[in-house]
Amino acid sequence: MDLLCGDIGGTSTRLALWQNGSLKLERVYPSTSFSSMETPLREWLAEVPVRPGSACLGVPGPVVGNRCVTTNLPWVVDGDELSFKLGFPVKLINDFHAAARGISLLGDGDTVQIRAGDVVRGAPVAVMGAGTGLGQAHIVGTQVLPGEGGHSDFAPSNALERDLAAWLEARVGLRPPDATAAHVCWEDVLSGPGLLNIHLFLCARRGRPEPWWVNEPDAPARVSEVDPEAVRMFWSFYGAEAGNMALRLLTLGGVYLCGGIAPRLLDALPGSDFERRFSQKGALSHALESIPVFVVRHPALGLLGAAAEGVLQR
Repeated sequence: MDLLCGDIGGTSTRLALWQNGSLKLERVYPSTSFSSMETPLREWLAEVPVRPGSACLGVPGPVVGNRCVTTNLPWVVDGDELSFKLGFPVKLINDFHAAARGISLLGDGDTVQIRAGDVVRGAPVAVMGAGTGLGQAHIVGTQVLPGEGGHSDFAPSNALERDLAAWLEARVGLRPPDATAAHVCWEDVLSGPGLLNIHLFLCARRGRPEPWWVNEPDAPARVSEVDPEAVRMFWSFYGAEAGNMALRLLTLGGVYLCGGIAPRLLDALPGSDFERRFSQKGALSHALESIPVFVVRHPALGLLGAAAEGVLQR
């Protein structure tokens, strides 16, 4: 049966049909234009000339009991409720569960190796990606272990980063509004909004006003064009947290950076501190010496993974 697969993010909702081993009828919708997951699904069904037999959707947040309270969208997505309303089974998985499952379907040219090393087949793999948020997952054997490590505590490593952490604590640390203690996490510096946060912190440090475009949808992209120091800090943080993920499970199978930001910022990587921050892990630095790192360039990794998972679930 034909499978509807979805890659839902805080910015875009991608839906496509998996048919005969390939993606077809892909549509992209702006996530923030909808109040629920049901609406873009119904729009896609109305636009395409097929009726899928089932669906697998990668959603941005932890999935418990086929239900997800999304992290960067004001949605509660209930797969069982969607199944009843749409008339076919709907399976929810975490969006980085989908991304991790898609790694095995990548072909030549879909990745760029940015850190030397040889993949050890069968060894654990780390998958992470900065986009609207910061997603993370590990692969152990054939099992995907999705997580929410992007919301773990941010760990500054020098005076400048400690100043950034204090600035973030004052600016964005109280979430939700009724929180009693500030929390600054990795997503606050490793995401599109995180890149903007770094830029605004540097503006304050330089004694400059915030740019007029700070609230524009393309603000993170503008940062990459006007603030090379912010981009270098971003890559430094990417290296630090990628190394943390590699260390937690000794991912000799490699670390894969996906999401839309890393491919666009590749030109700035050589002048950054990515390599040192990845490998500088104290007494265990030697354990990371041979772990390769790749940037994923395939534009539909999440859809591939949702399709792969949906096929497995049948």
